[in-house]
Amino acid sequence: MTKQPFPFVEIPDKYHEIIGIPDPGTRLYRAYGSNDDAVKWSDAVFNICHGDGAVSPGGVAMYAKVSRPGVHKKLKSGGLTGFVFHCTTDSFFSKGKKKLSANATFYCYIPVSECKAWAKELAEKRDKAELSKEVMGDGNFNDTYLDEPPKHLKKKLKDEQNRKSN
Repeated sequence: MTKQPFPFVEIPDKYHEIIGIPDPGTRLYRAYGSNDDAVKWSDAVFNICHGDGAVSPGGVAMYAKVSRPGVHKKLKSGGLTGFVFHCTTDSFFSKGKKKLSANATFYCYIPVSECKAWAKELAEKRDKAELSKEVMGDGNFNDTYLDEPPKHLKKKLKDEQNRKSN
């Protein structure tokens, strides 16, 4: 019996500009913008995840019976598709510049179809130690992984703002 590839959601080209770019080595797409932009982003995410929809990282447990650290580990390793939107506000000090919102408002969704596929994958695992490590994470959990964008993306946001202001 050959193992089937993981059924990641397909991302149509028309949504790439709205949902942003993935973190290197992952399928965790990040986008930035105003609260109005968040509505367009959310609509795009739910169109991509048509059918089953999407849930927050905590909601994955309803399907795959995993811990939040396990979900974060799977996202970091590129094993799940995630969509993250960081809200920005106008900078108080620099006119025309944007910054991440002070209260770090962000949204994160994971396709339900992938949660179900992961649950099926976990049910087929025979090695209990491997299963436990995947479900619980490795104990090296960084709770700010989703809300704090990587440095290269902060730079991209700054570069994008500079390009728009010129």
